[in-house]
Amino acid sequence: MPLSEPELRRRISEQKWTAHNLELAPGVWTLPDRPDLLSSDLSLRSIFQLLSLLYRDPVARLRVADLGCLEGGFSIAFARLGAEVVGVEVRPQNIEKCLLVKEQLGAERLHFVQADVKSFSRDSFGAFDVTLALGILYHLDDPAGWLQQVAEATRGVLFVDSHYAPRDEHELAALNPKLGTLGPVERRCSSGWEYEGRWFPEFSTEVERESDGMLWASYSNPRSFWLTKQSLLSAIQRCGFASVLEVHDQGSSRYDFLSRTYSRCLIAAVKPAGLR
Repeated sequence: MPLSEPELRRRISEQKWTAHNLELAPGVWTLPDRPDLLSSDLSLRSIFQLLSLLYRDPVARLRVADLGCLEGGFSIAFARLGAEVVGVEVRPQNIEKCLLVKEQLGAERLHFVQADVKSFSRDSFGAFDVTLALGILYHLDDPAGWLQQVAEATRGVLFVDSHYAPRDEHELAALNPKLGTLGPVERRCSSGWEYEGRWFPEFSTEVERESDGMLWASYSNPRSFWLTKQSLLSAIQRCGFASVLEVHDQGSSRYDFLSRTYSRCLIAAVKPAGLR
């Protein structure tokens, strides 16, 4: 049952919102100083545009997984169109916000599960038409192995929005220093394949993982492994996707920034047999 406006404003003010600006009631926003996520996010717009080309059926017929869903914004975007959505988020502070969003907006086919995304598998969560891995892959210490788990649970399309490690030192020097410090290029083996990447420090082992300052860091590994772009694309393709596409419509005007300064891309991986 939706809360009264005063109670809703009180609940929002008591929580630390850092990711998604959502209107939970007329004029009541979670992050009012930011653009509305549902109407302005370019990645979200690109995802829906591509899905409209791939699927004959409407979004309402799809089962969607949103991995590392933060405050539930992308989950809500699909749920409001009628899709069955499972949002997976490990941090209790974020799950509390997700449940407030669900309760306030009355999304009956939206479900949030408090769990580490590393536990996501077909056996534990079932199969999905669409899987969203947006801003989570570069927080993992075995991204290639995790992609295999995710691929087994994805029967249609996987979207990966991720940073990647620059391959050579000139590219590394051009990277925005606000992203942090990446180590030297290393080769790692996962599922019998070799991948290249760089280690990225996430947090010291003395830090409390549940603290507000850790909301944007990894949860269970103190450092993460950023794949190079070539290794990222190879890892996704080796998971059984017939087509691996880099989506530029959301970032063509920012291509230099995304590819040289920010080293980030949006990938769509497609299993045609799973499209309806």
